[in-house]
Amino acid sequence: MDEGSEPDAVWHTVVSGRAVDLPATLPTIRAALTPAQAADLDAEIARTPALDLPLVLARWALAPTEAAAEDEAVFARLASGDFSDCVSAGSDEPLPPRPEAS
Repeated sequence: MDEGSEPDAVWHTVVSGRAVDLPATLPTIRAALTPAQAADLDAEIARTPALDLPLVLARWALAPTEAAAEDEAVFARLASGDFSDCVSAGSDEPLPPRPEAS
């Protein structure tokens, strides 16, 4: 890195139990996407209110990862009534697994 230059901005998160660094500038997010995804990103940014831009950028930064599939699996588990590993409001203790139907 040259003196006075800034390091690339990154977001740190966890996907599928692994620490992941995500691109955190518009050019680096676009570079991580396919050309079709980058075009979709540009179209979405053009119609997104400024206050919502960080959320949109974070979602697109996660696009090349397995985050969406991981989220869908969690939503399916919750929809089936399995709330294991969930924490009740007002408690730090995970809920017990749902008993199996006999």
